Amino acid sequence: MRYAIPAAITLFSLAGAAAAAAPGPCDTPQHHQFDFWVGDWQVFEAKSNQLVGYDRVEKSSHGCIVQQNLTMVTDLYRRPGVGYRMSGIGVNRFDGEGWLELWADDQWGAIALRGNPDASDAMVLTSIVPSRNRDLKLVWQKRPDGSVRALQYVAPAGTGKWELFGDLIYRPNR
Repeated sequence: MRYAIPAAITLFSLAGAAAAAAPGPCDTPQHHQFDFWVGDWQVFEAKSNQLVGYDRVEKSSHGCIVQQNLTMVTDLYRRPGVGYRMSGIGVNRFDGEGWLELWADDQWGAIALRGNPDASDAMVLTSIVPSRNRDLKLVWQKRPDGSVRALQYVAPAGTGKWELFGDLIYRPNR
């Protein structure tokens, strides 16, 4: 016995398939500029090559948000007097003009950064307001082997005199 498919169901199915194939609100080249960082990572301190943490970086909210979940397994960023290792989250979003990151952790507090890719396609984010009387600059570089290098610079607030604070290598967590 054959059943006829009601026209309303057929139209609904076609509309749903078209909507699924349509680009999302954040499917632009700019919204994909940070995709190289998306992944499940082991984080190494570059100088010593010691494993210092794990970071899961995922896209969410229809591809509009790049969310970071970092857990340190060493004392590399432990605040003096705190009895546990640092963990934190970052939420990154292209807002039409540039990238905005909101970072919060359980050691040092919270910070807001803003930036864009530079001429070499490295993502460069700089603090919007000083934190603990210093500015922060983060540089994320995609490397040919698929890893990502994260350079962290600090400067006395408003001086632009950047000093390397941290150098991390992200490798896929396999």
